[in-house]
Amino acid sequence: MKVVILGAAGFVGRNLLAGLHDTDLTISSADIADMNSNVTHNRVDITNLDSVKRVIEGTDVVVHLAVHQLMASFKDILMNANVNIMGTLNILEAARLTNVKKLIFTSASSIVGTINRSPVDEKHPCIPKTPYGVTKLAAEHYLRLYQELYNLDYLTFRFFNIYGPYQAEGLIPLLYKKLTSNQPIDVFGGGNQIRDYVFIKDIVPFFYKAIKEDSIRNMVVNLGTGAGRSVLEVVNIASKILGIKPTINFKPRRDGEIDDYVADVDRLKLLFGTVPSTTLEEGLQKTFNWLRSFG
Repeated sequence: MKVVILGAAGFVGRNLLAGLHDTDLTISSADIADMNSNVTHNRVDITNLDSVKRVIEGTDVVVHLAVHQLMASFKDILMNANVNIMGTLNILEAARLTNVKKLIFTSASSIVGTINRSPVDEKHPCIPKTPYGVTKLAAEHYLRLYQELYNLDYLTFRFFNIYGPYQAEGLIPLLYKKLTSNQPIDVFGGGNQIRDYVFIKDIVPFFYKAIKEDSIRNMVVNLGTGAGRSVLEVVNIASKILGIKPTINFKPRRDGEIDDYVADVDRLKLLFGTVPSTTLEEGLQKTFNWLRSFG
């Protein structure tokens, strides 16, 4: 089975390439950037339909990871929409024209916006609070629409707080940087906010099964653990692993901060028979070991 990973040079892409390398899949990578890859790599600009068609021609499954990031969305809303919405449409159209069997898309749990209930299931109302979130929600609807209009199968994974090697932004790499350089850590509102943290290596089997099994299709699936840890817990665990006492600056609660944001993983369990299982302690240790060697 031939698989193209679009956005392969990013955090998730690099981990998927490594994790799927020794499987029975024929993998190629594609990104707007050049990269050293253990598979065939092609340059692609997802805002150009011909570029996408050229890269995915003859492919069975496309994994769409290419994205204009959350923080960048506040600085350039137009670029964010062009990459995340028009880029996704180009991928969908190219997939339709080249007879791709399935498209696997990575969405974000942040599209939900204000939480009405937790754990958060896939049917929770979505009212995004960021430009990035709006583009992800739009992309989810376009995938559904292309399936209804053109029978292009898809699977959308909604990521919760993914962390691990190759991650450049987010709480975990920031914590490592702050702790190892003896800088103070800002914690807002007491640090009691609960989040669902997923070690990046744990996602690989879910992608593999989603690629291989035709029956897993045409739905949104939360990719979380179903268990939450507070921000302050994460800080304390990271400090213990590194053997560094943190200096914490407690700051006022930020407007719109969500207290309890954990994935409902019932659908994930039903489809895949399991959930990500690496403990936060284990995942942080592995991540810090990687940062120490390669970060």
